[in-house]
Amino acid sequence: MKTLKEILARKAELRSMLESNQDVNIDDVEKELRELEDAQKAIEKRQQLAKQIGAGQIVTNEFEKPQSEERNYGADSQEYRSAFFKTLAGVELNDVEKRAMTTNTNSAGVAVPTLTMNKILEKIENNSIVYGLVTVSHLHGNVSIPIEKTTGDVQRKGEGEDGTIVDDTLEDLKLGAKKYIKLVRLTCELEATAIDALEDYIVRKLSKKLAQAIDEDIIKGKGVKGAKGILESLTLKQTTGTAWTLKDILKVVSSIPAVARKHATMMMSTNTLYNDILAITDDNGRPIFDVTQNKVLGRTVEECDDVPDGVIIFGDFSEYMFNWSKESELTKSKESAFASGDTVFRILALADGGLADLGAIVAFELKK
Repeated sequence: MKTLKEILARKAELRSMLESNQDVNIDDVEKELRELEDAQKAIEKRQQLAKQIGAGQIVTNEFEKPQSEERNYGADSQEYRSAFFKTLAGVELNDVEKRAMTTNTNSAGVAVPTLTMNKILEKIENNSIVYGLVTVSHLHGNVSIPIEKTTGDVQRKGEGEDGTIVDDTLEDLKLGAKKYIKLVRLTCELEATAIDALEDYIVRKLSKKLAQAIDEDIIKGKGVKGAKGILESLTLKQTTGTAWTLKDILKVVSSIPAVARKHATMMMSTNTLYNDILAITDDNGRPIFDVTQNKVLGRTVEECDDVPDGVIIFGDFSEYMFNWSKESELTKSKESAFASGDTVFRILALADGGLADLGAIVAFELKK
């Protein structure tokens, strides 16, 4: 692009050519002069605008310089997952991973990555017997769930008649934060494996042990150091005799309301099912246990060895509430395995559970 000085000089040169006797192409000279004139006007206009801005006659709009977005590397970020397992393996973190690790670390330990925790919970549900049947929540802190104690029925009134106020009484199922702890030893050889392999190992170890502990607590936990179990919440009813009969099974099924039977499951130990129930027949001599369908009198059966031999639990297990009040956190120590060079990890989860509707499930035991 020519400067104003160059444009004026060229115009003067073209003028001299036209005034002389030189042989020139008039059309070409005219075209160039017009282009120079347009370029000169554009430059002069810019100079005039600049002069007006400097004199304060034109106010310019100032645009803020866009700031770089500050990413939040939460427990659900891939950066944190990478940082988490690199830390387990003792691999140096990059700057982004360091920030992600700092964000998710507190005095209690570091949070297990969301993706990894979801894999653990999925495996617990798939591998457990009882946990997959109950209602699971993730409400942080202590939780109180209202439970109906006495409730009035729906009143039927004719036109113009008033309803009568009947107070319902409620109790609270209080779920706190019981500790579920698992120690995992990680050998120095395993620490050197790839992130995906390390994650699979952690998921497999934790899910198996947590599933066993949670299933046991849901069935027979005392509610002191873990969840309060179904058998601890109910008063066991007894059979009429010292051996299970068809009449006893019918009584078990009829002991809960029809609305609870709609989604009910019958649960017992493998010994009870195959040593006692399998031998029972109906009036036509047919076994009441359908081995191909895994059902007793049309009711789904689940084998669970956390249920004591001689005991049958029947009902809607979704009325049992299990709450994770705080997701798993992890801390590590090399001191306890100093001689071997291994690392011991402690996984800590806070959870609790309890039966919300005592009328939805019943438990029978053989008469002693």
